[in-house]
Amino acid sequence: MTDIDLATPQDLPAIYEMICALSAFHGDEAQVTLAQLDDIFFSPAPMGIALIAKHHNTPVGYAGLTQTMVLHDGKIRLDIHHLFVEEPHRANGIGKALIAAAKTYALKTCATRLTIGTSPDNHSAITAYRAISELKEISGAGPRFQIDLGKP
Repeated sequence: MTDIDLATPQDLPAIYEMICALSAFHGDEAQVTLAQLDDIFFSPAPMGIALIAKHHNTPVGYAGLTQTMVLHDGKIRLDIHHLFVEEPHRANGIGKALIAAAKTYALKTCATRLTIGTSPDNHSAITAYRAISELKEISGAGPRFQIDLGKP
């Protein structure tokens, strides 16, 4: 059974390891520290939100969310900045469940749009996102997708 919840400070070591794995997948090396992650997600004025997927209480995936805005429209948007599922757990609906949890969070925070993007070279992610009927491809720098949250 896989559960998705808001991450806690105790989840940071697992999230950090998955961030390193995601960076390596893209040919990068993560520079972020645990202290920086704590500040990003759990400071008095957090800059991000972390969702964590656990299969039988073992972390297997995460989503890192960031708020953006369209200041001239007065609208808040939420972006799935990172989405990662550990290799042995891929293709089991965990990524889709993380996106659904992000949508729920976005609606609770009165966001008007939820977006997710990926590298143009990440063909498996592009294929997976295109397979989710609720995600609509949008233009921009690289493949971008959005979920209409039904708000003006």
